[in-house]
Amino acid sequence: MQILSNSVYKSVEHRVIVNAKEERISLALFYNPKGDVPIAPAAELVRPDRPSLYPPMTFDEYRVYIRKNGPRGKAQLEGFKGQAVPGTGNK
Repeated sequence: MQILSNSVYKSVEHRVIVNAKEERISLALFYNPKGDVPIAPAAELVRPDRPSLYPPMTFDEYRVYIRKNGPRGKAQLEGFKGQAVPGTGNK
């Protein structure tokens, strides 16, 4: 969400605290688009006064980045920030 919203909306890190008195059921759901799907800030959220903070990439490129650098939570996104080419919008 953070990349798509150009950091307008922040992703939230969270954790679960176990309650020994009650059962808890957790479901993990993952959505993986096709590898060639472009990921970039939404055009509506990129303006001259708020340029793109993230470079465009495909989902495959994003996955390779994660594999090379290891999972690091929100810090992962900070590694992308500022790599967008100024004056190019989403491109």
